[in-house]
Formats: sequence, C-alpha cells, structure tokens
Amino acid sequence: MQKLFSPLRILVLLAAFIVSLQVFPQFSKKLPSNKPRLIITIVIDPFSFDQLNRYQDKLEKNGLRKLMAGGSFFRNARYNYFFTEAETGIATLVSGTNPDIHGIVGQNWFEPLHNHQNFCTADDGVKAVGGSYKNGKHSPAQLLSSTIGDEIRLSSRFKSKVFGVSLYPDNAVLLAGHLANGAYWFDDITGTWMSSSFYMDSLPGWVTQFNQKDLTRTYLQKKWEPLLPLTEYTASLPDTSDYHPGILGKNKFPYDLKKLSGAGHKKENLSLIRYTPYGNTLTEDFITNLILNEQLGKDDACDFLGISFSASRDILEAFGPMSMEAEDAVLRLDHDIANLLTFADKEIGKENTLIVLTSSHGIAPDPEYMQTLQMPSGYFNPNQAMALLRSYLNVIYGEGSWVKGYHNHQIYLDHMLIEDANLSLYKMEDKVADFILQFSGVSNVMTAHSLRESGSSNPLFIRIQNGFSPKRSGDIIVILYPGWQEKNEHMKASGSGFWDNTHVPLIWYGWKMPKDVIYHSTDLNTVAPTLSYFLQIPAPNGSEGSLIEDLLEVKNK
Repeated sequence: MQKLFSPLRILVLLAAFIVSLQVFPQFSKKLPSNKPRLIITIVIDPFSFDQLNRYQDKLEKNGLRKLMAGGSFFRNARYNYFFTEAETGIATLVSGTNPDIHGIVGQNWFEPLHNHQNFCTADDGVKAVGGSYKNGKHSPAQLLSSTIGDEIRLSSRFKSKVFGVSLYPDNAVLLAGHLANGAYWFDDITGTWMSSSFYMDSLPGWVTQFNQKDLTRTYLQKKWEPLLPLTEYTASLPDTSDYHPGILGKNKFPYDLKKLSGAGHKKENLSLIRYTPYGNTLTEDFITNLILNEQLGKDDACDFLGISFSASRDILEAFGPMSMEAEDAVLRLDHDIANLLTFADKEIGKENTLIVLTSSHGIAPDPEYMQTLQMPSGYFNPNQAMALLRSYLNVIYGEGSWVKGYHNHQIYLDHMLIEDANLSLYKMEDKVADFILQFSGVSNVMTAHSLRESGSSNPLFIRIQNGFSPKRSGDIIVILYPGWQEKNEHMKASGSGFWDNTHVPLIWYGWKMPKDVIYHSTDLNTVAPTLSYFLQIPAPNGSEGSLIEDLLEVKNK
C-alpha cells in the first residue's frame, strides 16, 4: 500500500503552501512597516481614568476595551503640573514639555500690559476660512515650542501630512501645531467645519462637500435617548440629579433635540450638538472623510492626525460627572472609537497605524454631591474674594485699582500702579497672599517671586512651577484643598493639580506595540519625544527629552 505522506508528497504540499501564501497574502501575517505610516492621537476632552473602571463592563469589545486588551495600557499616567485644563494638556502632549516652557498656561490668561484677557489661540492677524468671521480668528502663534507634528513635517521635507480636528478651535489648532496642512473645527453659527487663513486660503473641495451634507441638522433632528435601559446605569446617580442645569433647563432623559435646538428654524441653536454624544459622532464622521480624502497613511512618509473628542466637556458641564448622561456619552463615544479603529484597520492596517489614546485632563467629583456624603469639599468664590481683597488693599495702600484681574486660580496685580506709588511688588504679593490664605477652601498661596527665585523638592511646589510662565501667569497663585472648586455666578471650574484632575488613561496600540499593562508613574510629556524616537526624528524643541522606557525596545522589532 502506498504511503499517504511520502517525502516527495510532503515536499509538494509544502511548496504549494508557500505559493498559496504568495498568491493569497491575506493568509500570511501582515508585517508592520519599519515606521508607522499614520499616527493617530486621540484625546478625550476630558476623561478620567476612573471612568474606564466604572464603565468597563459596559464597553463594547471593539472600542476602548480592544485598546486596553491589545495595546500597552499605562494605568498610572499623569500630568505633572497644577491647574489642568484641556489646552494645557493638549499642548503638553504634543510638545513634550510643561506649560512653563510651551506657554499655554490655560485656556485664557490675563495680560496686564494690554489690560485684557487673552485666549490661548486667538489671533487677530488671521481670517476665517469656510465659517463665521469671529470663530475663525485662531492660530498656534502663542504656542511657544514646536510640536510632534511640526517635527514630522520638517524631517520629511514636508512630504508628511499633519492635521488637527476638534469641535473646539483651540484643541484643533494646538493638536495641529505650526506647520500642519490643516486644523479643522466646528462653527456654531453655520453648523459646518472650518479653518483659518493661517493654514489655508480656502477649504478643500471634500470639506465643502462634507459640509453640504448638513449632518449637524440631521443629528439635531434626533432624540437623545439612553443607549441601555436606565436600570443598567449602575455607575451613575439616578436621572433626577439637580446638581447641574442640563440642556436649557432639562436634565432628564429623553432629549428632543429638534425641539430644544430649533434646527431648521430662524432661531436655531446649532451649538447644542456639543452638549450631546452626536457631537463626537459628527467629529468621527469628519475624521474618516479626512483620512480618505487626504490619503493619510498611504505612503512611507508618516502622517499625523490629532483628534479631540470634545463633546464630553459640554456634557459634563451640563449634567455632571456622576450623571447617567455622562455615562451614556462615554458608551456612545466607545462606539465611535470602535468605528474609527475598524476603519483605520481596513484602510491603512493595524500594523501600519500607531494609535495613542489619552485625555486632556481628569474629572473631579461634584462638591455638592460630596457634601451629601459628608466628604470634605466646597466652593471658593473668586468674585467675592476679589471684592474683599480690593477693599482691603484700598485700606492699606489707599484708593487704587491694585488688582487687575483674577483668572484660572491666579491674581494679577497692576505693576505700573504699584511702581508709580513707589511700593514694593514683592511685599504687596506677600500681603495679598496672607489675606487670601484666610478664605475657606484655600490650602496654600504662592507668589510669583517665590516661584521665580526659590526651588524646592516638594512635589506640590514642582507641579506649580511646571505650570508657571512668568510672562503669562499671575502674581499670586491660589491653591484650593482637594475636593474644592472655583465657582461664581457665571462659572464653575475644577482644574486642580491633584489626583482627580491629573490621572488620565494612556494607551499605545497598533504598530509594533506590545500587549502589556504598566503600573509605574508615567508623565504625559513623554509621549511626543517617544514618538520622535520611533520615527528617528528630533523631539519637539522644548521637549524635556524623557522617553517611555517600556516601549523603547519595539523600534527595531
């Protein structure tokens, strides 16, 4: 009887198998390129590490859960500066350094010489492209260092393509950097995507065509209803919380967006989409069109796409971090991220795409809710504090506008008036600090001269210094106790440098990334220089140069 597997038959079968791999490459393992062809940086604005834990059992398998299970998951990633805001986080992420170097000390800061509040990406020298006049005057001119996108463009001799996308212009511009091909953001007035003349003279044809689909009004014809039965939102407070105003005074499911926004009527409010999960979905729609039309990841010149999913910011403002609406928004964003991952894998390939997911900053609990639990918390009212401070200084030094303003936990004094009165600025800073320290909720006060002239190994002092820029920061820095937030008649703000606000997710996924869980402390300013290392290009010029050692071995695999 003839043997079924003679040596000759085995050789023939082996040869046929090898040929089949050449003819049908989909059966062979796809090898990653030497360098990633596309880097996608996803920034959720904001998002706390705690939300991953609270909602994990409800996440779908192809979204955030896929990233956590299939990539390098850093469980102890933090921003190492005080007064966390979206803009400072994004600037730190792309520049590889802290606000003391890149200069974006907050969304706004006060400029005493010009006596006005300055928005971080405001630029009167540029014009709107494709949208309303007011919403187009943005550029990265006030970002004082280069970004990872800038270095990618420079090193490729401008063959690489770089883009930034967000509902908000500041997020999009900071993600894109100075040398990007484009930054795109949502225009509240027209409900379309726009840019500024800093990046382009006119919108590309594909953006115009996308805008003509009028997806904003399409989404605002919907009802926002819970994705799951309300009984399954066990990680949230009941849907009757009165801690936040909701959407136009309504704070309970469902939300008739057509009625609330008036979409299609004379007094329509298209900005309402920011307060719904459809703002993130609209962003994802635009992103996939950008990748297709700009042919990102299609050649050996690595492209960079910075994305900010920013609807979370307004949803949290409207409903609070413990609301069912906040949980539902995360679950719906999880679907959007899953769709983006599937799309990128199909168009470019997981082996050619490096995805970095993180957050602009974390989220602190509502003081009102914490007080019901008898936890230490409360509000510091800066308007009341400044009114009393002005009266106090007038008694001590005489009538005068000694205080120019209060912005982002910082008091700005009138240097010119102090000099004309032949007074010591340093002594007045100390006097103000002693006065402010008496208010409830204030744990510490630091003066500008102490931050400039002294050093300390105290972690709190280091974080304050990392966020302090002498030309943009205030004269007195007000530090609240953990659990306390700023609040006045018009605003409520967190943004401290404590654990709730600085601890964020960090996941590296795709191109050559190992499956691993890392527990030691990792600073978010290491992201940009590590990307530079993978691409063998210079790190951003303000970068502190630290690399994520857990990932360094993958470059040569």
